[in-house]
Amino acid sequence: MAKKQTTFGGALFRIFSSFWLCCLLLLALFVLTIFGTLYQIDNGLHEAKEMFFHSWWISWHGIPIFPGGLLCMSLLCINLICGGFVRIKWRLRNTGVLLVHTGIVLLLLSGLTKIITSEEGHLSVVETDSSNFFESYTLWEVAIWELNNPGATQELVIPDYLLRDLSDDGHRTFSSPDLPFDLVLSNFLTNCSVLPVGPNWKPAGAPVEGYGFLLNKPEVESERNDAGLHANITTADGMKQEALLWGAQRQPWAVAVDGRSFAIDMRHARYMMPFTIRLDDFIKEDHPGMSMAKSYRSKVTQISPAGTERPVLIQMNEPLREGGVVLFQSSFGSTQGGREYSVFSVVSNPSDKWPEYCLWVITLGLLLAFGRRLFAFIRTQSQRRRTLAAGASK
Repeated sequence: MAKKQTTFGGALFRIFSSFWLCCLLLLALFVLTIFGTLYQIDNGLHEAKEMFFHSWWISWHGIPIFPGGLLCMSLLCINLICGGFVRIKWRLRNTGVLLVHTGIVLLLLSGLTKIITSEEGHLSVVETDSSNFFESYTLWEVAIWELNNPGATQELVIPDYLLRDLSDDGHRTFSSPDLPFDLVLSNFLTNCSVLPVGPNWKPAGAPVEGYGFLLNKPEVESERNDAGLHANITTADGMKQEALLWGAQRQPWAVAVDGRSFAIDMRHARYMMPFTIRLDDFIKEDHPGMSMAKSYRSKVTQISPAGTERPVLIQMNEPLREGGVVLFQSSFGSTQGGREYSVFSVVSNPSDKWPEYCLWVITLGLLLAFGRRLFAFIRTQSQRRRTLAAGASK
């Protein structure tokens, strides 16, 4: 009998559906977890996630040396599909195994969806105030809007990915039909301070009106960085103005062109929520005889776009979930005027509920797979005991 010739596609399928590939991928994920945990000690959680788990490859001096979390989980998903659905025999007794594989594949896909589409940040609300947006921890944006013009409510926003590559001599020009000037941004700094130029230090980039950027070492926790940019505007008649945009500035840069006033601000990236949150009351309980918080929670009102209101209590392990947006109680504080405010960690994730559904599918699969074996074992043991009892009675 002639040996069946193996095609390239068949060989590739055997590789992607093999058990050894599954074991290698699980081992690689274990290694990533170990080194990612160690890396975050000196470099922060955000940098560790981006380097080890939100990347396709881990590079050293531009050379890929180890697969990243995205590549490992993507290959593991393909391996489960090929080995758990195509190669397995589709029989009634394998229903539980198929359900388990389905749940794991969907769980991996939900993680990939979160990495690609989710937005994370925080929301600080003072008592009696409200907000319908939250801010990113690490991403920045430059916003431009017109002042003293009620009809011009639309902001022009330049996102983070158009700013971060403007290091050293890099610059980029932005224009819009709604603006009577061109905006040129350059010299993006990850972490800096604005100080009067003096003889004891050299500013990063050109100073503006006696002030310059002092370059600081990036913080371990990326959300503590205050980024900076050089900005200048040019009008059609050749008029120029320049300024330093800084993430920690208290007021935006105000410019007047052709009798119109504009504000240009560098701030953390903002994301709109499908509802508005009003903080009605913040409640904190301290440990007896101490100022350390024992527990804290927020009574808020959730306001829909239609204007309907719903009271919600947000506290530890009891977040607010609505429309793919999740608000967790994370911190608190008070303003200089003594008004209390509450800080919420916010995640906008369309696959927020997917892991729960996946776990129910996996649970059902495990019950079917091992329950059938359990009942078979109980039945076998019962028959054995009856046989032994019948033999003993003779």
